[in-house]
Amino acid sequence: MSEKRTAAERWPENAQIKDAQSLKAFTHPLRRRILDYLSEVEEATSTTLAKHLGESTGQTSYHLRQLAKYGFVQEVEDKGTARERWWKSGGLNMEADDLQSLTQENPQLMQTLAEQQVSYNARKLLEYFRGIGDEDPTWAEVGLTSTTTTTMTSDELLALREELWDVMDRHTDAAKDRREDEGQEGARRVRINMAVFPLPPGDTEDG
Repeated sequence: MSEKRTAAERWPENAQIKDAQSLKAFTHPLRRRILDYLSEVEEATSTTLAKHLGESTGQTSYHLRQLAKYGFVQEVEDKGTARERWWKSGGLNMEADDLQSLTQENPQLMQTLAEQQVSYNARKLLEYFRGIGDEDPTWAEVGLTSTTTTTMTSDELLALREELWDVMDRHTDAAKDRREDEGQEGARRVRINMAVFPLPPGDTEDG
């Protein structure tokens, strides 16, 4: 049986949604757009966010401060000025126990969160498919989408989840080390989605 490690144990530096207050802060529509954009560009100022999102700098500055209260965004160290700060995503851990209790206590907010997550991931994947005809062949051939359905015990699914996390951590850490040593040349932002979950009881067909 695999040892269960929480997301907080794996990524202690990440922010967490622990209660209704932080959940409400995270699911605010403009704040989600800010977070989604930061995940794509890595770092931005309130001014660049305002231009991209079609909002005023006053709005983006305010919502960045609200996100920062919960650690959802962090100020980039040694960059920017007192007048113009640079921000990056603070990462996010979502524990299964917290998700279950939050869903029971705040079903509408959790429904909003789920819709935001799925909608954003689906939109980025659709953009990838629409643009693949014009993509550099070197990048086009390394993209992948794959889905499989099978029958497992909860222990087997846990073992799969932990191994996938290990593989993802190993490769993202290696890429980060390489960038620190060699710079950004040849690198692009990429999206890695991982969804491992049980289907409703009765859905037992493999495929």
